[in-house]
Amino acid sequence: MKVDLNSLNNSDPLSHRGEPTALFDLSFVKNAVVDLKLKPENKVILVRGTNGKTSTCFFLDSIIRRNKLSSICFTSPHMHTPNERILLNGVNLAMKDFFHYEKKISRYEKRKCKRKFTYFEAVFLICLFANIKNKPDYLILEAGLGGPKDATAAVSFDLLVLTSIGLDHQLFLGETKEQILMSKMSDIQDVETITLIENKKYAYLNSKNIRYIENYHSDPDFLSKNKNLAEGVARHLGLEVKKINTTVSGRFQILRKKPLLVLDGAHNPEGLRYLHKYIKKFEIKKALIGMRNGKLKDCRCAIDEFGFEKIAWCNLPKPWQSDVPLGHWSHLKTDSEILEWILADEDCIVFGSLYLASKILKMLKVKN
Repeated sequence: MKVDLNSLNNSDPLSHRGEPTALFDLSFVKNAVVDLKLKPENKVILVRGTNGKTSTCFFLDSIIRRNKLSSICFTSPHMHTPNERILLNGVNLAMKDFFHYEKKISRYEKRKCKRKFTYFEAVFLICLFANIKNKPDYLILEAGLGGPKDATAAVSFDLLVLTSIGLDHQLFLGETKEQILMSKMSDIQDVETITLIENKKYAYLNSKNIRYIENYHSDPDFLSKNKNLAEGVARHLGLEVKKINTTVSGRFQILRKKPLLVLDGAHNPEGLRYLHKYIKKFEIKKALIGMRNGKLKDCRCAIDEFGFEKIAWCNLPKPWQSDVPLGHWSHLKTDSEILEWILADEDCIVFGSLYLASKILKMLKVKN
């Protein structure tokens, strides 16, 4: 069958899998790894945490490639097309290969499975297919919710990287930061773990094989602590650390300088407070917010700290279920209303969800 690449680049071959939820059925994914002979034979680095996972993965991937080593980097979510989730030596996996591996998964499902793989599980397996085919030196995996039931735990890993911990996905992981940390680390015994110095406050880590990384930049940029963490991991691996110029889509992304338009995927209290600490110097008084159902309750106080004079709300793209905005916020229901709000002649910031960030980027691409 001839694949229409133009069509594929503008659609999602995994859309039939619906919302990318996690079923926490690790044995299901492990069986597939064995049956499909997808066990990695290269060095595997797993990145867990609440905030900063994607940027840490990107920075580490960049350093590895600057050392003339090959890599595959698996992250989520994507901003435009799903093949963005799998970088092969710094380049999105070709859509024809993404489609080809998805077909293999579908055939396997029909033969041996009682259910379909979730979106996240399927993309993870596609990543493993690409890893077996290309045999890179390193495989970098960003966990989903993290912990022993996450799909990424279906393969063994040589090194765990732990980013910052915050209140997110409490229904699955626990109500406190300590509980969330324990959920993400409960399967870790002797595996070497590298993490931020800020996590030293958690007594639970005292029993683990931990190395802490200091934040040493005197004039940090927005993602400096994640760069520090990636650099610390690289040094641990014996790699030469060179200047990182990698940018991360949807993470403090400046879409326009005058007037300022900033896009960020912050969606939990810790992420919002970190964002506020960095942008308060810009004195932005206008925001567009969109969050998943149940998020606003946890984030209300952090949002208030920004001191916005104008706030508008918009719903997330389907299939995500959006929260209900506060009554005194403007509720923008059409794309034209959203574009008019963010493109007006005044500084504005957009945040609340990476899926909202993806929606905004796609809208601006269509407009232009």
